[in-house]
Amino acid sequence: MKFFDSLTHVTADGSWIGERHCDASLPKLLADMDAAGAYRACLVSIAGYVDNEVILASARAHPDRFVPIAGVNPHLLATTRRVEAVLKQVKNAGFAGIKLHPRLNGYDPLDAKMVAAVEAAGDLGLVVLLDTLFRRKGLATRHAPDVIDYLAAACPDTRMLLLHGTGPTMMELYEIVRCNDHLMLDLSFTIMRYRGSDRLDADMHFLFASTDQLVTIGSDFPEYTPAQTLERFAALSQGIEPSRLDNILHRNLERLFAGYRVPRGDA
Repeated sequence: MKFFDSLTHVTADGSWIGERHCDASLPKLLADMDAAGAYRACLVSIAGYVDNEVILASARAHPDRFVPIAGVNPHLLATTRRVEAVLKQVKNAGFAGIKLHPRLNGYDPLDAKMVAAVEAAGDLGLVVLLDTLFRRKGLATRHAPDVIDYLAAACPDTRMLLLHGTGPTMMELYEIVRCNDHLMLDLSFTIMRYRGSDRLDADMHFLFASTDQLVTIGSDFPEYTPAQTLERFAALSQGIEPSRLDNILHRNLERLFAGYRVPRGDA
């Protein structure tokens, strides 16, 4: 299978979220991609956990393999004007988009500075990769599809890849995505995390079979490998036409990042 992985991460020392339970090094990712036939991947930073500089340097070293995505935490920025300035720096550095992670960075996904970041990204032509698993201990959060619905209406010019598809509420999210051309539903992590749930397996098969131009998948490396993800995808997509599978596996992301090239190191 030709595979453009929607979500991968690497760190300078190979540790992951402060632990050593898996290898998050660049050599390990490249080896796993080669083993699975993954020709390209979004290489994604997480503010406070993965350095933007490591992501951009890795992408520059392998420009045909990676699309670099910068981690941004708008909650730490003083004003919405400062949010806009930081995103301009991200754009000028050569990133293709930004990653927003309200859960790990501990803020409301509808915080004013969060919304400003999504809007500014659209103005700058940056794709927003939004972690949609918002729930965390100690912070009440609105229903995830409703959050996405609000952001989609508030920022209609911003292309958003909705990472993990809000998990168990993916079918509700599907109804929102199909009404908004600037949204794409991603099932990275979710495709592995909920294996064994007959209902969610059926939901994912439905999405693959009926809305293939709006869905992507990814490994969330180092949480899972591209090979594990592809094996799971094959089990969930039995009987679906090859052209639909190609859309999900690579064509949708090729379209989303059409024209993007990793900048030279001296750019």
